[in-house]
Amino acid sequence: MIGVGVIGYGYWGPNLVRNFSEVGGGYVAAVADMRQEKLDLVKARYPSVATYRELDAMLADPNVSAVAVATPVDTHFPLAMKALDAGKHVFVEKPLAASVAQAETLVREAAKRGRTLMVDHTFLYTGAVRKMRELVDNGELGARQSRSVPT
Repeated sequence: MIGVGVIGYGYWGPNLVRNFSEVGGGYVAAVADMRQEKLDLVKARYPSVATYRELDAMLADPNVSAVAVATPVDTHFPLAMKALDAGKHVFVEKPLAASVAQAETLVREAAKRGRTLMVDHTFLYTGAVRKMRELVDNGELGARQSRSVPT
């Protein structure tokens, strides 16, 4: 079972906690948020989930092997990097980072550490998106077509 720690219990955090609580193969081990009132909401609904106001304490929790970052985009890079530095697998709400350079750094760091780094998108696992992926993978969609342009 994979213990997941969710960073941020604002807009998307409650959805992630609910979904991770309902999926097989894992469980929500912890939630970190700077706002005590948000952590109180977590405790009221999920009494077995550890709560932290300090991220370092959550990252040190041996029950947390992966983290989900659900915070404003300008915090994605430093939080994801900190989680990778702590040896955690990382799931980040879209966008992955505020710049291509930051995203590339995260990808390299995850590869170097042998950790999974994933960016979320609301419709990533819907049937339509899966079909588009299949079409691209099979070469049926996405190939550049040559066209003659009148001069």
